[in-house]
Amino acid sequence: MTKRERYIRLNILFVTVFGLLLWSTSVSASIHSQSTTKRARPAAAKLGVLIEEFSFLIKDFKIDHQGEHNNLNITIRYRYKAGVTKAEYPDFTLVLKDIESTLTSYPNEGDYWEIVNKKITSMVLEKYSAITSVTCEIQVSPSRNTPYLRSSIASRER
Repeated sequence: MTKRERYIRLNILFVTVFGLLLWSTSVSASIHSQSTTKRARPAAAKLGVLIEEFSFLIKDFKIDHQGEHNNLNITIRYRYKAGVTKAEYPDFTLVLKDIESTLTSYPNEGDYWEIVNKKITSMVLEKYSAITSVTCEIQVSPSRNTPYLRSSIASRER
């Protein structure tokens, strides 16, 4: 075998070994990448935490309070506990009626709206165990004695 033939064979052998080395490295990297991706998927799914909230508006609720006839717009927003079951969801109309009942039978006509609001949020959390937080905004329309739009916002958590 001539020097030239040995040189060519050596180059072919080198190129073959180098090619195999590159191929095995890329296969290994691909396998590692796939196994890492498979492990990462369940962790990514855990990031999708569900938070459920519900809200409604009681519009133009009439009430005599603080010596005046008042017109209220009341926005209620609440958050459900994690994993709430279908049977635990409260019917919002029952929550609404309880709020209206609290207002119509409110014992102290002189209380500020902020105090009234605290009692509403307290009642909702006490009565409905599936609710973990509640926010109530009472918006009071201008009246003859108080010509300003005003509101009270109260939030409460378990």
